[in-house]
Amino acid sequence: MTAVSARILVLFAIAFSCLLPNGASAQAPGLTQAALIGDAVSEADSPKYGDVGEAIKRFNNRDQLGAQQFLEAARRKDEKLPPVGLLIAKMYLLSGQGPAARAALEKAVMEDAGDDPEPYLLLAEDAVSTGRIIEGDALFDKAVKEIAAYAKNPKRKRQFEIRAYRGRAAVSQRRRKWDQAAADLKKLVELDPENAEAHRQLGMVSFWLNDAKGGYQNFVTAKKLNPKLPSPYVQAGVMYDALAKSAESLKSFEAAYAENKTDETTLVAYANALVRSGDLAKAETILKQAQAAAPSSLNVWLLSGVTARMMNKPDVAEQALSRALTISPTNTDVLGQLAQLLIGNEDEAKKNRARECAIANQRLNENSSDANITLAWVLFNAGDLQNASQALQNGLRAGTLSPDSSVLVAKILLERDDKTNARNLLENALKNDQGIFVMREEATAMLAKLK
Repeated sequence: MTAVSARILVLFAIAFSCLLPNGASAQAPGLTQAALIGDAVSEADSPKYGDVGEAIKRFNNRDQLGAQQFLEAARRKDEKLPPVGLLIAKMYLLSGQGPAARAALEKAVMEDAGDDPEPYLLLAEDAVSTGRIIEGDALFDKAVKEIAAYAKNPKRKRQFEIRAYRGRAAVSQRRRKWDQAAADLKKLVELDPENAEAHRQLGMVSFWLNDAKGGYQNFVTAKKLNPKLPSPYVQAGVMYDALAKSAESLKSFEAAYAENKTDETTLVAYANALVRSGDLAKAETILKQAQAAAPSSLNVWLLSGVTARMMNKPDVAEQALSRALTISPTNTDVLGQLAQLLIGNEDEAKKNRARECAIANQRLNENSSDANITLAWVLFNAGDLQNASQALQNGLRAGTLSPDSSVLVAKILLERDDKTNARNLLENALKNDQGIFVMREEATAMLAKLK
């Protein structure tokens, strides 16, 4: 059930995501005057930069030579504009032509933009956005050095510094280089003190550096700057949880709840922590409040259904999961939970519904180990042994099993009298439990019988 636990936190923007740079290839604002030169000059859309607008028109009409000529004319009128070769590269980038943009950036560095930091920034952001983290790290380091020596345009320099420190901090977090991440985030906050996300990220990094007090204060600052963020106590609770400090985590969630008993994020995060700590009765109470506060929340009804399953309340679980399914008919966690719940029912109609949910889930998530294992379990119980075996093989090939999927496989193995492998699966499931483990009690009981 780890996926459900993680997904709930991610959806509320309190997971441990990196502060991703605004890579143009991933978040291109479109090829406009403001997007092209707005970081270099004020009033980028002004008629005095009409040559830039004309260059964009020529570029869109595939007249690159004409575009270059107008950009050259624009730069003769205002030297604060970036080098022409760089502008050409950015035009490719902003129009979604990544490979051409990279080639143009290489050419720009060789020709007219060798002392400009932006090519390195753009290449670094592109590398990170496509998962080339090591390359991105090196390019951000190069960009920071080039920015330090750059003095041609103060407006551009400030924007470069913000992008470079933001990007390098994101890379450092991914690589767990907490000291470097903290240093860059502190510089980012100095440059852009109203940046709520920078404060939030600095709060996270501070926790990793064992500075919980400083981390919490950054969460407080981030919340003041952006009231839509979760409670600082909730964010602190998530970080304590990441650090395997369950007592401190639960205490933080309790403080958040005491502060606000109607906030959806707080209620779900607190209930989630209670479920993981084993206090199902209290979690059920909190979730009833969450249902009243946020009746359209997928996460509220999903966690309610999971909690009811763990409390052996199948009717309540079915109602909650069915409600979640109406909110998100293709959600893999909901479909999987509903399939596992209903296949154990004596009602043939519910068994058929379990099969439908499992098949739909597997078709939506063909490479998911959990979806395939759930399908295998449902088909196995329905007597379709041939297709169950195929789904089981697919699930085992797909990757590491979650604790709950391991229990389902162990059950199938025990039906085949394979006690050794079943025991190994159960032991690993109980040892590697890092989220909500719906069948933990059942796994414990099964393992006890095998010893």
